[in-house]
Amino acid sequence: MDNILHIPSTVSTNEDAYKLAVDGAEHGFSVLADIQTGGKGRLGRQWVTPLHSGLCTSIILRPKLPFVEFPRITLTAGLALCKVVEELTGLESFGLKWPNDLYCEGRKCGGILVESSSPVTSDDESFVVVGIGLNVNSRLDDFPSELRETVTSLLVQTENSYSMKDIFTQLRNSLLSHLKIHEEQGFGVILEEWRKRDVLYGKEMQWLTIEKKVITGTGLGPDDTGQLLVKDGQGKLHSILSGDVSLKN
Repeated sequence: MDNILHIPSTVSTNEDAYKLAVDGAEHGFSVLADIQTGGKGRLGRQWVTPLHSGLCTSIILRPKLPFVEFPRITLTAGLALCKVVEELTGLESFGLKWPNDLYCEGRKCGGILVESSSPVTSDDESFVVVGIGLNVNSRLDDFPSELRETVTSLLVQTENSYSMKDIFTQLRNSLLSHLKIHEEQGFGVILEEWRKRDVLYGKEMQWLTIEKKVITGTGLGPDDTGQLLVKDGQGKLHSILSGDVSLKN
């Protein structure tokens, strides 16, 4: 496979890819690791990857988009990931939880962490690093006990094992093709498909704000800019740019 740094072990593929992007690595260059010891998720969380059974990759993108569009690439990447696992497994039970999680039957199967260059970086040098973690051939007892009620994998869902190389190749191709759609046809085309897979839409959910305030309401899906809309019990509409969202227990 071309344009790939494949390494046995690393702390974080996103950190590796970010440094390579700063040094000028080209669009589509990818870091793929067999083991990731310090994977990162949103809001400072750790991404747990059981040994040799999960996909850990970070893909460098140099989008032909204004910087204001860069945060929306999280949804573009989520759609690209979801379509790949749908095709691989033949299942229609996968869905997306705003802004960056892949779910199946109420359990988390994958996640995305997008990190971009500084807003003041010149257009020619700006980039986005899309980190993707996918539970592939993991069994539930491969995860820490506190996660076993909330996670799943392709193996658990289908009782089939999968080639990491094949999944990576399909995933990178899907990400690059969906970014091209985003660039040439607009974010609205991506959003239309994303909304069909929204696991929070119409559900009672909770939003933990940055100020640690909990707001309960009904998920109404992302608006045209990609921000999540939630209507609380008093009928007030909230537009969520950041924070932690989850289905209400």
